Amino acid sequence: MADKDKILSTGRRTVRVHLTPGGVTGERIAISLAEEQAVVVDVLRATTTIIQALSSGATAVVPCLSPEDALGLSGRLDPARVLLVGEKGGVKPPGFDLGNSPLDFTPARVRGKSIVMGTTNGTRALLSVAKAGRVFAGAFVNLSALVEELNQTGDPVRIVCAGQHGQPCGEDTLFAGWLARELSHLDEPYAVSGDIETRLAVEMAGTMEPGQLHAALQAEEHGRTLAGLGFAGDVELASSLDSLPVVPRLRHDPTRLELVGPGPRSLARDKVPGH
Repeated sequence: MADKDKILSTGRRTVRVHLTPGGVTGERIAISLAEEQAVVVDVLRATTTIIQALSSGATAVVPCLSPEDALGLSGRLDPARVLLVGEKGGVKPPGFDLGNSPLDFTPARVRGKSIVMGTTNGTRALLSVAKAGRVFAGAFVNLSALVEELNQTGDPVRIVCAGQHGQPCGEDTLFAGWLARELSHLDEPYAVSGDIETRLAVEMAGTMEPGQLHAALQAEEHGRTLAGLGFAGDVELASSLDSLPVVPRLRHDPTRLELVGPGPRSLARDKVPGH
């Protein structure tokens, strides 16, 4: 790690962007983040869906490395209390209860349920930084609530974009830059890292206004793909800034995402095997 990176990882009120989890290896991110806050973002669609699910009353979301891992884990849990969720190629795999469309995660469908989730990019990114001091799921739908939560401690922030298949994607980069910009505008501002990934994200966010966000996501490759699969409504929901003012945080023993603050903890009593 370069001297500059050492300063950033140990200083307070700094923010840095990784355009993919592979910007550094998962192990290296976890070590460097031991005293930091991590925000994982997969705008289209995993983190948007996680936020929607927990906002709709799901008790917890268990992230798995893949849909196959999610299938195996769900088979060891009470089917009356668990929903198996995931996607491959943007669509729901056979035998899964739900895919990765946030519009499907209504209170009537998910309230009181624990969700076991495996997706192509987002859940893997969450697990790559699981050892960080605090790990949150972020998206445009909870931006302001996320800024407020990160500001509670003032600890350094790493924004980790899920990307697509190991490559950066525009919608995650745009969110990362927007979040870094918001943190830099606080009364006690965060210092934005000068590394190339962070600069690219902040430059992409530029001076974009909320009214431009939907069109920007529609224009991205993933936005166009989802529209072609019949999920244009997901892109619209994902661009609804601050529509879901809640913050999912990664917890341990077992590993699961729950909302910050008091709430149901039924999954913790289940002691999920291997998590």
